[in-house]
Amino acid sequence: MSNHDDALRVYASIREYCETYNIPRENLLDILEDQKVLPMIRGKATEFIGAAVLRQALDPRDWDVQKLNLNPQPGKYDEDLSITYLRTGDRLKAETKNAVRGKFSLGTRKTKAPHFSVKCHKSRSNFTKVHNDRYEVGDFDVLLCNVSNAIFRGKTLDRGLPLIEDQEAIEWLKQYYGADTDNALRRSAYDDWRVCLPVTIALEDGTIPRTPRILMENDPNWFGLKQLAANLRSLITG
Repeated sequence: MSNHDDALRVYASIREYCETYNIPRENLLDILEDQKVLPMIRGKATEFIGAAVLRQALDPRDWDVQKLNLNPQPGKYDEDLSITYLRTGDRLKAETKNAVRGKFSLGTRKTKAPHFSVKCHKSRSNFTKVHNDRYEVGDFDVLLCNVSNAIFRGKTLDRGLPLIEDQEAIEWLKQYYGADTDNALRRSAYDDWRVCLPVTIALEDGTIPRTPRILMENDPNWFGLKQLAANLRSLITG
């Protein structure tokens, strides 16, 4: 199928979507850019990208990755992704989260440890006043995120995703990734995925911190995609 055919198919799908849900096409982008809507869209996009990343990182002869679309129920864990080890049938649950926006830090001058934090707590639709918004360590087996949101400025009226204003941090990041431009830095941060097993960052009460910190280098709990398969197998073999 040609690019032209793909474009026509996408346009037809958008037109059908707008007609089905009574959305004026001329206002579609305004709705998608709404500050109450955009964070939800970006969070959902991270789930789909996370599924694609897992499929690329894991051998399809050994692993099956499924993106789930379950209807969230208050007080219950809303499962994002399913990872099945085909050799045994063991199924693991994976959760994708975005970094805390604008919170990349080079650390203090005394202990310069560049780091960012990941937003790891339940959405409002997924907990009640009886249950707090922290996940329990058994809610999922794998947690993954990428660096990108941490380098985007928070609480800004500008359109798009402007970078944080800390120029020293931006220069460090560009050197870290070997990025010559702002756009190259954005792409590198999008592609930099970090993974952990929740049991390694759990608090004493068995819950996961709301915003666990991730060191950019030599983090004892977070690892890259190259180590993913081995760490998943450790969960299965116990």
